[in-house]
Amino acid sequence: MNRKQRRAAGSRERRLSLKLSELESKFDIQVDGKEGQVVMVFASPKGRKIVEDLWPDVEWSTDEKFAEYHSDDWLFTHIRVTRLPPHFEKAVPLAFASAESLGYPVALALHRRAWPLRVGFWLGQGADLRL
Repeated sequence: MNRKQRRAAGSRERRLSLKLSELESKFDIQVDGKEGQVVMVFASPKGRKIVEDLWPDVEWSTDEKFAEYHSDDWLFTHIRVTRLPPHFEKAVPLAFASAESLGYPVALALHRRAWPLRVGFWLGQGADLRL
């Protein structure tokens, strides 16, 4: 195994060993793109204030599945993306944007407003999932 392969294997092991409870201590807001121009945002109380500044009408909720993996103070909401910044729209029109193409600009917008709070962006699916 060469050095590049060893680093990739080590990185994979670190990613897989990170628990969701540890993620909550490292981030205040997490963004996950969904299908159909929808983005899921989950946040701590501090992070929710930032999201509400940008989208004042969001409704926060939780359910059994979410509560199973997250602490009680974390809640989630879904946001429908209706337009993208012009430079993103040039690259990928909204009608053809993938879930990740929608989640990324939302994460960037939150990051700009949230600093020094920490924003995470979920990328990929299944075994290829990255933050």
